[in-house]
Amino acid sequence: MAEHTHTLTTHVPPGAVWEFVRDMDRWAPFMLGYQSHEKRSERESLWTLKGDVGSLTRKVDFRVQITEWTEPERVRFTLEGVGEDMQGDGSLDIAALDPNAQVADSKELAAVSAPGFLTRLWAALVRLVLGQRGAGTRRASTQPAAARLTFRMRLTPGGAMAPMLEAMIKPVMVATAEHLAERIVDHLEAAKQGGVTP
Repeated sequence: MAEHTHTLTTHVPPGAVWEFVRDMDRWAPFMLGYQSHEKRSERESLWTLKGDVGSLTRKVDFRVQITEWTEPERVRFTLEGVGEDMQGDGSLDIAALDPNAQVADSKELAAVSAPGFLTRLWAALVRLVLGQRGAGTRRASTQPAAARLTFRMRLTPGGAMAPMLEAMIKPVMVATAEHLAERIVDHLEAAKQGGVTP
């Protein structure tokens, strides 16, 4: 099982964050390797992601099922590979912060199992290859922090190749979690600065 959690603080109010993340059509395109998604119902969609795992580059379809919408704090979902022996789940959690807290240096990273040096190095290489050099380098803000956004994702490959695939997927999970959380926060902060509703 490959799992990673990434947490960011933002000066965007929790209600504005919720309004954005409650609709998967808004944030699905921010997934690393996003190719397309097709909404089948309010709670089910089909996502096509393109990933580089080791020397393999391939497109993978996932059936995504929303399992929880708890306004204004949480969206949970499951992932099931279509034609792939792969299962997973994830969540986006929003928490209101003390208005006197500051958005610290750039990010807060909370890992379920903190990645080691080689995993972080591999994740950085994955981001570099995919053109995501900016991930993990958010600028500090002096504005009061209003909300904390946490993205967690877990993926478990199956079959005879599962142990090898799991080792290769772990760094991609780090890059994916960071990329999604940071793109959402960047989008919301840019919209707030421009006076636009996200």
